[in-house]
Amino acid sequence: MEINTPLGLNRFYRGITLFFAIAMSQGAFGNNFRSFTFDSFSEIKAEYEGQEFLLGLWSVDCPPCLVELSMMGELLELNPDLPFVLISTDSIDTSEDAIEFLSDFNLAQRESWMFADSFVERLRYTIDPSWYGELPRSYFFDKDHNMQSHSGIMTKELLQEWFVREVNFP
Repeated sequence: MEINTPLGLNRFYRGITLFFAIAMSQGAFGNNFRSFTFDSFSEIKAEYEGQEFLLGLWSVDCPPCLVELSMMGELLELNPDLPFVLISTDSIDTSEDAIEFLSDFNLAQRESWMFADSFVERLRYTIDPSWYGELPRSYFFDKDHNMQSHSGIMTKELLQEWFVREVNFP
């Protein structure tokens, strides 16, 4: 294609515009999942060293998880700096479904991990040796990374109790 003519330049710019439009749309809902492996939990804790944070475990096959994701999406709209890490217990091979769920709840840009090892019991054990896989499961880590766990849907009261900072609720 010759681009030094006005018609050629026009086609060239339209092609570049189309390319960037497609690239940007893919990035908006792209796969932001990181692979959760045996040493990932240590990596997450190191990333939040000296900070409190909330860890939420969920699955696309868990109806109560969807209720919790909806609540967290609303909560994080009001508190965008609230440190919240998501881990899907689904295999990373099925990330397309998980991306869709997170997008629905405005959580697609949150730090998210997916199980990336077929030995899921070992992955669960690295998070909490007393956790047997019930979902949703939440963990709060204070600044010293003392851990408190909760099985079932989180509540406003529980989050208010956990966080030292002021948290705004919908």
